[in-house]
Amino acid sequence: MQDAFVHAIRYKLQKRVRRLNSADYQDFPMLLRVFFHFFDSSPILSGVRDELLARVVEQDVPATVDRILKGETLFGSSESESAAMGYHLLKKIADQSDEDMIFKIGTKYRPSTKRNDYLELVRDVFLEPFYEYVDEHLDDQQAILYFLRRYKHHCEWFHAERLRQAVRHDTHKGEKTLALDLYEYLHDQGIDFHIEPHSTSGIPDFVADQIGKERVIADTKLFWPESSKGKCYIISGFNQAYIYACDYNEPCAYLVIFKMCHEGLNFLVPSTQASFPSVTVNSKTIFFIVVDIFEYGTSANKRGPLKSVDISERELVQSVET
Repeated sequence: MQDAFVHAIRYKLQKRVRRLNSADYQDFPMLLRVFFHFFDSSPILSGVRDELLARVVEQDVPATVDRILKGETLFGSSESESAAMGYHLLKKIADQSDEDMIFKIGTKYRPSTKRNDYLELVRDVFLEPFYEYVDEHLDDQQAILYFLRRYKHHCEWFHAERLRQAVRHDTHKGEKTLALDLYEYLHDQGIDFHIEPHSTSGIPDFVADQIGKERVIADTKLFWPESSKGKCYIISGFNQAYIYACDYNEPCAYLVIFKMCHEGLNFLVPSTQASFPSVTVNSKTIFFIVVDIFEYGTSANKRGPLKSVDISERELVQSVET
């Protein structure tokens, strides 16, 4: 990733965390709300958050935080789980109007007669692991959702015509052409990766090197019903991405879909804070990134109602079960 950009984001994040660390008991919830307004509106920070939450879906962190709020003393068993617990609990403090929530949490972990002691505990046990995780992953591949969001805009705003022509010039190799375009973009952003490593189930389009054993798994598909690449084809692509995630023992994967038709593509899945829709099956989360490169011919206000092809969560899950 571009060093100057990461440095600027890291500086802004550090400055706001310092403000939280110097706040007193009364001001902390208010400053926490300001912090999350900044954090959730930043594409790269929220992208790291989305990756984090996808990686700990098996632990059911929201349920763990609810148990903490009911009086249990619990800690994360890994850095990822501790960071996710910190995010969810701090969001609870920021979003709810219970001024004694910090007090109620602190008394179970570290009995004291001073309210600021409870605030320090919340900082140590919840804020610090969350902040450290985000800070450490700003410039590695766990920011992949941020890059995929930028790539979507990069294609739709500036390169739709070029990509359409490349697909139509050689329909048989269309997806390969689009995949190579994605590789080139990610390479230009400073992500190191290997193209088409073999897994036991096939060849995923993109597997990125990360620190340690973690990899980013992405697969590209065309949505083009008139060329026999319609709803069923996208569902089969979901199944492939899921299998690749299982093969590499990764908690999440990405299905990048290039739309070459007038119809929209609507995923009927539970809403989340993530930038893109996703489905979780057997602790594997698959994100859907739809890149619209269709040539409409008229402006948006003259196209009339947009027809959409709906894909339900159940249909996606069934593709895995069968």
